[in-house]
Amino acid sequence: MATSRYTKAAAAAAVMTLCLAACSSGGDAQEEGGAAAVEAAESGTVTWWGWTPDTPVAERYIEEFNKEYPDIEVTYRNFENVDFRTTLAPALDSGEGPDIFNLSPAGGSPDTWGGYALDLEPIAQDVLGDDYESAFGGGYLDQLRDSEGRLVSMPLGGMAAGFLWYNADIFEEAGAEVPTDYDSWVKACDDIAAIGKGCFTMGAGGSDTFPSEMYHSIANSVDPEWFIKAATGQAKWDDPQGIEVLQIISDMRDDGIIASNALDSTQYPLANEEFMRGDAAMVQMGFWYTQYAGAESCVAAMEAAAVSNPECFVQLPAPFPDVAGKGNGSVYFGEVDYGLAINADSPNIAAAKTFLTWMTMTKTGQQNVVNAMDLLPALQGVTPDWDAIELVDNEVQRPAIEQLMKDSTETTQSRQWQTTESALDAIILAIQQVLDPTVDRSVEDIAADMEASAEDSTVGVED
Repeated sequence: MATSRYTKAAAAAAVMTLCLAACSSGGDAQEEGGAAAVEAAESGTVTWWGWTPDTPVAERYIEEFNKEYPDIEVTYRNFENVDFRTTLAPALDSGEGPDIFNLSPAGGSPDTWGGYALDLEPIAQDVLGDDYESAFGGGYLDQLRDSEGRLVSMPLGGMAAGFLWYNADIFEEAGAEVPTDYDSWVKACDDIAAIGKGCFTMGAGGSDTFPSEMYHSIANSVDPEWFIKAATGQAKWDDPQGIEVLQIISDMRDDGIIASNALDSTQYPLANEEFMRGDAAMVQMGFWYTQYAGAESCVAAMEAAAVSNPECFVQLPAPFPDVAGKGNGSVYFGEVDYGLAINADSPNIAAAKTFLTWMTMTKTGQQNVVNAMDLLPALQGVTPDWDAIELVDNEVQRPAIEQLMKDSTETTQSRQWQTTESALDAIILAIQQVLDPTVDRSVEDIAADMEASAEDSTVGVED
């Protein structure tokens, strides 16, 4: 079934390629009935803003795109997560925004940013046919529609989270076992500390929402159904499960699992750089971190973390330990990572349509995405070309990554799609209060504040 869907998609994309017309300006588009009516072009310029992928990965995408469309110049600008949000809105409002920008489903973003974007459904229908929705997996399209049903972003790929990455070289040197529960996590940290390395790095300062993944993982260990229920108003954040989650975080601080510098900075750069420098043995990152298992990308990541003459280490995924000790484990959670949106006021809509179509709706574009190991494929039927992928240790890492991809595509819980922005903010504030030794408040009071300030999500909730 998946193959036949892709075959149809690829054929339709090929037809689209033949139909590409000459570039026309945004002004012309208005005269002809709107920006949405502008036809795709084979020449022009495109600016693309995003918090991901890393610039080397984006340049790799663009290089492959230019093999088919050499007369379209694409310029990518990468931002830190918070910087992206604070820069994009004023830029779009002032008419200085990019032609294409990333748009994720997290925290109600399709409604927050979708008003600036074209409705992409007509493009998808033109390229993939009326059955275009079946070409994509994982409910990705629904996650990128605004509350009015407009498709404001086309999925570039999916992701999953709720697991750890560990440095196998550090574990081997320390003679440590990969932790599976709370006590074994404490033991592993003791063993790793004995060789002078950090155990688990985490950046919980600022307003980034990455620490919400640790909260979600612990919640799944406490009660696998509770987090989504709390996010959607079917349970309360100060239920006994929520209080237990915060107490476990407090214990992790006291027992040395969470480092004392966790509030000094955000996940990027603090945790990312500590892990990529080889200073810490574990970090919680999602599927996007698979890219650093690559022989070339790990070098680039280590150099970006200020490592001179980097020697790559073997990084592997591991399930989040069963920290509640109830036998629940901690299931992964996932959704579309982000999609590409076209700025409705862009003067370069024609070229932007060509780039977006190639990236999200053609096999060639999606094959590059998958081979970069930054995202799960959005299009059905696209799988990694392992002959084109070089890992640090292919024999050890490939089976682990293949299992990770399988597990990541089978997630049944959303990551942030069904959690409002206010709820994500409340989670982060609660974690910060628990970890801050100067805050003298009970976990019960902190949980009560969460419940008071977090709005419920109605996304994906049946009446």
